[in-house]
Amino acid sequence: MSEAFDGILIGGGHNSLVCGAYLAKAGMKVAVLERASVIGGGCSTREVTLPGFKHNLHSNYYVGLDRSPILDDLELHKYGLALVYPEQQQGCVFRDGTGFVIHRDVEKTVKSIARLNKKDAKTYRELHVKFTEGMLDIITSFMYCAPLPPDEMAERFSGPLGREFWAYNDLSMYEAVDQHFEDERLRVLFKLFLGSFTLENTPKTGIFFPRIFSRIANFGLPVGGSANFARALERVIVQGGGKVFTDAAVREIAVRGGEATGVALDDGTRLQAGKFVASGVNWPLTVQLAGESHLGKELSAAAKKYKWASHALCTIHLALKKAPDFKAAKFEPDINRTFNIFWGADTTEEIDECFEDIHRNDLPRLMGNGGSNSLFEPSYAPEGAHVGFWWPFAPYELNGEGAKGWDRHRKELTQEFIKAWQAYAPNVNKSNILGSYLYTPYDIAKGNANMPRASHHVGAYIPEQLGFNRPHPKVSQFRTPVKGLYLCGSSSHVGGAVTGAPGYNCANAIAEDLKLKRTWKPVSAPRI
Repeated sequence: MSEAFDGILIGGGHNSLVCGAYLAKAGMKVAVLERASVIGGGCSTREVTLPGFKHNLHSNYYVGLDRSPILDDLELHKYGLALVYPEQQQGCVFRDGTGFVIHRDVEKTVKSIARLNKKDAKTYRELHVKFTEGMLDIITSFMYCAPLPPDEMAERFSGPLGREFWAYNDLSMYEAVDQHFEDERLRVLFKLFLGSFTLENTPKTGIFFPRIFSRIANFGLPVGGSANFARALERVIVQGGGKVFTDAAVREIAVRGGEATGVALDDGTRLQAGKFVASGVNWPLTVQLAGESHLGKELSAAAKKYKWASHALCTIHLALKKAPDFKAAKFEPDINRTFNIFWGADTTEEIDECFEDIHRNDLPRLMGNGGSNSLFEPSYAPEGAHVGFWWPFAPYELNGEGAKGWDRHRKELTQEFIKAWQAYAPNVNKSNILGSYLYTPYDIAKGNANMPRASHHVGAYIPEQLGFNRPHPKVSQFRTPVKGLYLCGSSSHVGGAVTGAPGYNCANAIAEDLKLKRTWKPVSAPRI
């Protein structure tokens, strides 16, 4: 690795790869440096239970990616990426054996909800027309451009529909949900759904309701595993003359005369970057790598106060003979073929108690979402068999024992998670389970330096860390005070999940500054 590059990207997660792929297509010779032995970061697929059973360890649901510019701009279908979109998208089941399903077909959704509450079914259709049909592309466009200051955002949303959308900014998550739905079961689904994005019921989180509602029936599953997204992006980079390195941990960003000039690796190797360095790792780690003296006291102090999500990613993965058979299938037969299913809570009060326990670092009543990918894409399991997973909300530190408590109690916790699942799907039992793997918050923090405290969206979703504030107003445009040093990771707008938006937005900032000839048309923020 003695050669010189136009640009270096730190971290081999999907955002760095998206940024690198765009810039490679614009003629830049780029190097992507990943500290782990495989690329992808949160786009990780492994056989953790038994050979032949593929499990996505982090990203699984690709939310609205087909509406992003990335798939077409980079022609990722030519490089091995394929997505399937199951008809039954979301579901929620309850202890009394009832449940409902959100389909891609809105009328099927209305029919399912009407069995519980006819008024809420009508409301769902109205919201679908307003937000999914009327605003999905508009909302998406704001994700794929640099965030605007609050006053300018308000001006962009100054039309009748825009004002209605922007009014959610003054609401909490619960207020946004409760003003629309009267049946507690509908409210529980949306509150669990928003919670799965690491949101909690805090002020000014209501804006996520229309944003997420617009995508609730547009979840995709990557064929062959989430890792295939990273591999497709790598192929674009390599074809463009770039290189992707693994086992290449960056120790320091070289800064000379106020300009980023390259990086130093843990093994002592130094790489030169002629035009830019883009950091795909989290904001506090970026400050550490670049040096506080180069970024200034204000930004350095703010980075030390950067907040991680209060609840952590935790997963039970199963290799199964048969797919889970939920009790609620007797009431709602489509539930057994639903992509993303929520279970574990019947009331808002139970959700509140769950997060109160998490804040005390206690294991809560288990609730969350999961499913069986092999129902929709056979490459995930051997013929005739299935995979299953469940993401219950969990604390990072456990019952006063710290994060290592997860290791100490792994065996009994595995059984506790399975038992909680079995209460809703009785065939998730010993005779049906071929193998299991509990992927704990401690495992995540040890295995991915970009996710401290297993904060899988790489920073809390709170008003002071969203939009123009992410990660700080002075660096929200993907540029830093260090010339040539950019931010392309999930600590920047729009945050975590597999959107590629931080990488895309950073690529546009670099292309603009370097006056590159872009092979793509940048997205612009509309007025509504």
